[in-house]
Amino acid sequence: MLSQPNLSEMPVGQLIRWGSLFDHAPATIRVTAGRLMKQGLLESTDRGIYRIGQVGKALQETAAAWISILDRIGAWDGQWLCVHTSHLGRTDKTAVRTRERAFRLMGFEQLVAGLWCRPANLVEPASVSLNRLIALGLERGAVLLHMQGADMCADVDAHRLWLREPREDQYRKMIGLLEASQQRLAHLDLGSAMQESFLVGEHVIRQINADPLLPEEMIDTALRMQMISTMQSYDAHCHPLWVAFRDHYQNNQASD
Repeated sequence: MLSQPNLSEMPVGQLIRWGSLFDHAPATIRVTAGRLMKQGLLESTDRGIYRIGQVGKALQETAAAWISILDRIGAWDGQWLCVHTSHLGRTDKTAVRTRERAFRLMGFEQLVAGLWCRPANLVEPASVSLNRLIALGLERGAVLLHMQGADMCADVDAHRLWLREPREDQYRKMIGLLEASQQRLAHLDLGSAMQESFLVGEHVIRQINADPLLPEEMIDTALRMQMISTMQSYDAHCHPLWVAFRDHYQNNQASD
């Protein structure tokens, strides 16, 4: 919620008000805010006022990038971007989870144990992709490789790491979900509309941000584009609801 435009700083009372939409008790919101501050995901600008912290900004930027995500995709010449991690070990479970989350967010899949790959079809240089992975939690000791298709593991077809039909079915499902929700919002009270728009919007944005941005040789890119454009329309439709909910809270506070 703090990543939304014009909502980048928020008093704890507003967070509690938002939390009540999802049946979270005030004490739960306060404890969670304190825990996120210790992790650096939130920071306090004044007593009871919160904004996203330094550690949280990399995740925020990644989450907010969905709206222009297609600009990152270029043509594919058959090369692969690979990252070797076997030497980093797996004893630190927290580090492993963070590492694998970074790979998933960047569209990598594990070809064989300790070797993650994705099509090298992004317009950004490979070094920029590596820096993105590091910002998301990959250890700096990881080794970046560029490989031709002929150089990949003979026993594993890398294309099969990304199943086409289930992903395209998911695109269609997200489009239908957004269109149906947008029609319902006009008939809901402000609180219910807020709850639905948040749950639906965040669900679809997670799907977009988790998309591996595959080239047209591996996915129906027109269908992917339709899903993203439908989400952009939904976002534009819902944003005034979020602002209205914030203003309603502030007006109630002023009257009290």
